[in-house]
Amino acid sequence: MPLNKKNIDFWQISDNKILLDPKYLKSGLDKKNIYGRFKKITGTKFSAILGYNKYSSPFKTWMEMTNLFKSEMDPTLAEAGNVIEPKLREYAALVLKQKYVAYEPKQVGFDLFHENDIFGGIIDGEPADENGHFDYSNNHFMLEIKTSSIDKICYSCNENGSLMMMKDSKGIPLVSKDGKGKKKIEWFDENNNIKIPIDYQFQLALYMLLRNVDKGMFVVTFLEPIDYAKPYDFDVKKHEVYMVEFNIDDKKKFNDIYEYAKRWYSKYIVNGESPLMTHEDKKWLDTEMKRINIVK
Repeated sequence: MPLNKKNIDFWQISDNKILLDPKYLKSGLDKKNIYGRFKKITGTKFSAILGYNKYSSPFKTWMEMTNLFKSEMDPTLAEAGNVIEPKLREYAALVLKQKYVAYEPKQVGFDLFHENDIFGGIIDGEPADENGHFDYSNNHFMLEIKTSSIDKICYSCNENGSLMMMKDSKGIPLVSKDGKGKKKIEWFDENNNIKIPIDYQFQLALYMLLRNVDKGMFVVTFLEPIDYAKPYDFDVKKHEVYMVEFNIDDKKKFNDIYEYAKRWYSKYIVNGESPLMTHEDKKWLDTEMKRINIVK
């Protein structure tokens, strides 16, 4: 996840937090600034600012939302998701006997909620009527599709400091020592019942709230290393697919969390100052600044 060199001159460190240059802040909050506008809170970022994302922190998420650093996804992971997700959506449509619509990110401007200045993102699947328009009138499920590795995969850092899968000579991801089957185990409790990670629950809950719907469904499957190397060969019939219904049981509690996220956005994004850095945040930032030879 490399720092954005282009924007290095527009921030400074003060009292264990980052302050943005006023002109840069004004530009980032300008709705007409299509390419440089600050990012909104999506499902993934929502869980991160709440402290429930193990891959990011509120500080790192702020850095990404203000375009000071850019996350870089492993292209193998990205392609596997793009290819396999539609197959899982089709499977869910057959099981639920319901038509679903999906969205091409570029066609919708990478956001389904343009009218909302704070929250945004793209839903994996929405129930649709015969004309292809999303329709929740009969309590149909909103879909959240997740693919996870069965094994713990080996990763290494590339020249930008981003984690990338390590692969053998045939392009198949390498499994870490004693990692066979270990990643899948994390998804199940002691009674072998699947449990949806809390950060994913927050992702789906946010989109359900934005659409004002009550019923969601997780569609989950687990991938072998070969599935990442050859995603087009993925056959749903040869994989276990778990469909887990999800409801927001305590709406007041979730609404309180939603309001907290709105206040977080106003305090840190609109005001142009970051959350306080943790020890791990400082360690990460120091490493990134040294990597690109920047002193602040």
